[in-house]
Amino acid sequence: MHPILIEIGRFRIYSYGFMLAIAFFVGILLAAWRAEKAGLKKDIVYDLSAVIIVLAVIGSRSLYIIMHRESYHSLIDMIALWQGGAIYYGGLILALIGSWIFVRVKGVSFLKIADILSPSIGIGIFFTRIGCFMAGCCFGSPTSCSLGVTFPPDSPAGYIYSGIHIHPTQLYSSFYGLMIFLLLLLVEKKKTFDGFTFSFLCIFYGIARFIVDFFRYYEPSAFVGRVLTINQVISLGLIVAGIVMLIILRSQSSKKRAATD
Repeated sequence: MHPILIEIGRFRIYSYGFMLAIAFFVGILLAAWRAEKAGLKKDIVYDLSAVIIVLAVIGSRSLYIIMHRESYHSLIDMIALWQGGAIYYGGLILALIGSWIFVRVKGVSFLKIADILSPSIGIGIFFTRIGCFMAGCCFGSPTSCSLGVTFPPDSPAGYIYSGIHIHPTQLYSSFYGLMIFLLLLLVEKKKTFDGFTFSFLCIFYGIARFIVDFFRYYEPSAFVGRVLTINQVISLGLIVAGIVMLIILRSQSSKKRAATD
């Protein structure tokens, strides 16, 4: 674990913040390239990306603080994002709402933009979760399997499980982010309507997050009942939403093609 990537005097570059910056940078460049291929101006992606970055950071951090409120006692602790601590769904939901409003104002199809941005979400997860591993946050539960790792006691993971092997759920998440990215590029070859790629993003991410959460550590307050976490419930909702979108959008697309034949 390397929470501080570079330290020169009082100047520090934190690993989590650095990987988060890379995630946004790569994701924006990829989305801009895909937008140009789809016949849109890159500027719409750059402008939208600024909105997404702000809302994603606010949403993900806010939800984390709400679910770990006993750990935060000052405003400085709350805004210290570079130390790790964010819940992806919080950022995703707020960014989606903000994006929908933004594209409506700009007069651009939300579903078309969502398709363009979807692979960037996957590659963003890949980089960001590596930052989580380096910071020692978003860690897993104890395990005796060969994949288990131990974290130093001064890390969030090591504080909870000192000297105990735990699941490196950050790396599991990083892996599924890369898989989502590759799978979206693969299924997109069969795209016949706007919203196709975005629907599969909802399904793939919902499934991956639902599974990995069984191996993650959560406080009792993060559970709905005794089995599922709040994030897993949201994951199930995301899977259902993705499937419903596919069915409805495919039906609408078929009707439009039939009307023009």
